[in-house]
Amino acid sequence: MEIRRSGSADVDVVCRLRFEFMAEFRGGGADGSAPGFPEATRTFVSRSHAAGTMVSWLAEEDGSPAGLVSVVVQEVPPRWDDVRTSEGLVVNMYVRPTHRGRGTGRLLLDACLEGAVERGLRRLNLYATPDGRPLYLDRGFVARDNWMVLDVPAHG
Repeated sequence: MEIRRSGSADVDVVCRLRFEFMAEFRGGGADGSAPGFPEATRTFVSRSHAAGTMVSWLAEEDGSPAGLVSVVVQEVPPRWDDVRTSEGLVVNMYVRPTHRGRGTGRLLLDACLEGAVERGLRRLNLYATPDGRPLYLDRGFVARDNWMVLDVPAHG
């Protein structure tokens, strides 16, 4: 299994693995998504990778994609106790079913964590699926129950 940072030539692979993740964990395929979802995803991934505000790592076996993890980098204000001003949102942590149970997710997450240190990120945030939760806990992630979320309705 090879883990590598994705490049501009990998946009289609990153998008395809994201679509597979969404179909499996969010239910349904492109038919159940918002109008324009595939195009909006491709635009976001292309733009964000080019700007360096999203970094992805791919797992490959014999040149075939086996999994993906991405981090969206967010600028945040310095804290009283830590002046670093970047945090990461881990998205698209996904391993294809045929490659699960073989350490692929662990390799991807370790590459992501190493990248966070190299980039000087202060914190990584993520939404854990039930399958991923044990891995995240093993790598030091902590569940926090004081986070709150508000979905803002679309304008128009």
